[in-house]
Amino acid sequence: MKPRSNVGSQPQPVGDNLLATQAQAQAQVRFNAGLALHHKGQLIQAQQMYQQALALQPAHFEALHLLGVIAAQSKYYAQAVDFISRALEINPNNALAYYNRGNALMELGQRQAAIESYDKAIVLKPDYANAYFKRGNALYQLKRYQATIESYNKAITLRQDYVEALVNRGVVLNDLKQHQAAIDSYNKAIALNPNFAEAYYNRGIALNDLRQYEAAIESYDKAFVIKPDAAFFFGVRLITKMN
Repeated sequence: MKPRSNVGSQPQPVGDNLLATQAQAQAQVRFNAGLALHHKGQLIQAQQMYQQALALQPAHFEALHLLGVIAAQSKYYAQAVDFISRALEINPNNALAYYNRGNALMELGQRQAAIESYDKAIVLKPDYANAYFKRGNALYQLKRYQATIESYNKAITLRQDYVEALVNRGVVLNDLKQHQAAIDSYNKAIALNPNFAEAYYNRGIALNDLRQYEAAIESYDKAFVIKPDAAFFFGVRLITKMN
């Protein structure tokens, strides 16, 4: 059998699937470059790479998501919500994206919408301590104090060294006139982080509310030693001393 000659044969068109695969591969290269730049804090350059990835693959979930993250980091919160919402239309099963959208919504003052986004993150990731904490912050601003405490409690259960949640729980308990319970929460935070000035400061407020003025002053003094440039600590100390 003679070998078949290619002379005169027609070029074969490249299939659409192959072109799409090549575009996806190129998109991923640009996304990976953007991710590396993002990790280095080079937001503008990272943003450009993510945008190039999207031009090649418009349904690139992570490119949309991280464009939203960059928008939030740049304080363009409405744009962040838009990008992340578009990402979630592509993949509605990403807890981190709901969490990040919740944070952007909080910055826009849309607290109920933020809570709903945090709730979706929690459904997907029930051990998401940070989402419970941020959800608690949103609930507090809506003055839903009991739900706030429950959210902080869940965050603390999931992460027992969650100092910020312990301090914020103390603030809510003090608002509810549960001063000793607030002090107990601050003490736990201080035991975990003896250099957390806000814990001493807020403990001072609770002690002052219990008319334990000397103990309150000592607590304010410790806050002031840790953060000597925080003038409001000293102002509160003076008011307590005058009492």
